[in-house]
Amino acid sequence: MNKTINIHLIILLLLSGTVLFSCKKEKAVPLQALELDKNSIEILEGYASTIEVKSGNGNYTVSETSLVEIEIDGNTITFTATENYGEERLFILDGTGRKAALDIKVIPAVLDADDPRFYWDGLIELEQANEWSTTILENKIAMTNVAERKQLVLSWNGEFAVGLKPRATLRIVDDGDKRDIALTKLEILAIDRSKNLCTMVFYKEKQKGELVFVLP
Repeated sequence: MNKTINIHLIILLLLSGTVLFSCKKEKAVPLQALELDKNSIEILEGYASTIEVKSGNGNYTVSETSLVEIEIDGNTITFTATENYGEERLFILDGTGRKAALDIKVIPAVLDADDPRFYWDGLIELEQANEWSTTILENKIAMTNVAERKQLVLSWNGEFAVGLKPRATLRIVDDGDKRDIALTKLEILAIDRSKNLCTMVFYKEKQKGELVFVLP
């Protein structure tokens, strides 16, 4: 009698193991390659762009960046451009460690406007009937208001061409008082002959300035 019970118990255990193994085998999901719906995006400063994860394994994260703010909602990742700009390669990672590259370019909003202007502590409209005039030299741009005895001068080392400019300075003259501000960055973004405009941005640490002026 005991032998019969033992045989039945062994058969039951074997069957249970087979069922459990089959269940585990059915639940196993093969890992997927991580693929995005696009591998490069351009975002205008202050705006957002979204990508979708076409295939992956969940639990997505994004490598560190100073150009954009990131929001992840399931398979949708939204990038919002900050006040910084430039180009950067980011990596999207899933929970298994698989990753996909994403090239991001943040375009300054100043490039999306054609109104001649100078902006630092406030906005000065250029090419308007407001007594401001612009003088353009090889490596220097001066905005002058004779009536108010004010002048703003941007200068840098190097030629007048698109690109980053070393040793840039903003000189502010206000009714005889003069101060020079050593800029941390100045870049000529565009010299557009079709619009007859030049566009540049400049910084003193986190403070940003813009200049759009008519080419001679």
